[in-house]
Amino acid sequence: MSSNKRVYLVYLGGFLVAAHYALVVYLNSSLIKQFVGDNTLSLLYVIGSLCSIATLLLAPFLLRKWGNVVTFLLFIFLEIIAVVGIGSVQLALIVLALFILHQAAESILYFCLDVALEHETTIEGTTGEKRSIFFTVQNVAWVLSPLMIAFLVRGDNFSNVYLLSGLMLAPLFILVLFFFRNPKLAKAKDSFIGPAIKILFRGGDTARIFTIQFLLNFFYAWMLIYLPLTLNTEIGFGWDTIGVLFTIMLLPFILFEIPAGFLADRKFGEKELLIIGLIIMTVATAFIPFLHTASFLLWAILLFSTRIGASIVEISAETYFFKHVKDKDTGLISLFRMARPVALVIAPLCAIIILRFTDYSSSFLFLALITLSGLFFIPKVDTR
Repeated sequence: MSSNKRVYLVYLGGFLVAAHYALVVYLNSSLIKQFVGDNTLSLLYVIGSLCSIATLLLAPFLLRKWGNVVTFLLFIFLEIIAVVGIGSVQLALIVLALFILHQAAESILYFCLDVALEHETTIEGTTGEKRSIFFTVQNVAWVLSPLMIAFLVRGDNFSNVYLLSGLMLAPLFILVLFFFRNPKLAKAKDSFIGPAIKILFRGGDTARIFTIQFLLNFFYAWMLIYLPLTLNTEIGFGWDTIGVLFTIMLLPFILFEIPAGFLADRKFGEKELLIIGLIIMTVATAFIPFLHTASFLLWAILLFSTRIGASIVEISAETYFFKHVKDKDTGLISLFRMARPVALVIAPLCAIIILRFTDYSSSFLFLALITLSGLFFIPKVDTR
């Protein structure tokens, strides 16, 4: 099979992982809230994210030992068990344990996709285009999945959604088993986490792009935990309306990432796009605490605007980073993907403090300050 065809299979794999994850990610906090209070909810995200960090630290070793395919298949299987169990089991302790497993397994699925795509990207000048297509295919799934939530959720019963989420991974398992390549990519010197951490402590543009990646994922973490709670419990939207709102909110990831990836490769480079994206994110997020009315149109416009900025920052950061690494640099790739679970540790810990003094919607002023700080970490040297 040619490399181009394998790239398309990686895109398909990305779509399936995203469709699976997008179905449940905005429901998780509301489902777990049925069993625990606010502080325990935040701590569960922290514990799950710490487990995710541990699995990402272990990932380079697994790739050296087993290769990408076997590692991928193992965590697909674990993730199926986790999400189907969360949706079907009623015992609190089991649900909470499966939620932690879900948090730990999810990041490895994206890590394995990163390694597979990077292995098929031999010309760095095409990184922005391939990465933007990769993300846009996933974002189609992110846009469509909330519509399924609108049809499948009945009151506080989410079981149908979690079952469908698990079923989305069955074709992925078959795809990886029969069509993905399984080289043991990582040389020991490239895959250890230690040298990768030393690179970050040296500072420079690598550390800056890692910081922006963390801030972006902090934004996502705050949004996925506290935005549904804001819309449902404070504004009063039902899940049918929230599902449609999230679909509209996520459209910028389809509309803007391919053009932004093209511009990063051919026109501007990433610095200018990062600045524009961070400013849009900050301004739009800062308006959330001031919108108290349950106006579908106003909330759709506001949430859409937050993701215009996020989509530009996301593809710019991805393009910049993957222009500077190879598929064998699994230590650096693992750390880069660790930004998400680290953010899911830090964001809930911050929320435990912030929510003592304010409500869900007002907490987004704090989030706007976090995104604004990203302007201090723009890389000094562009790729163009």
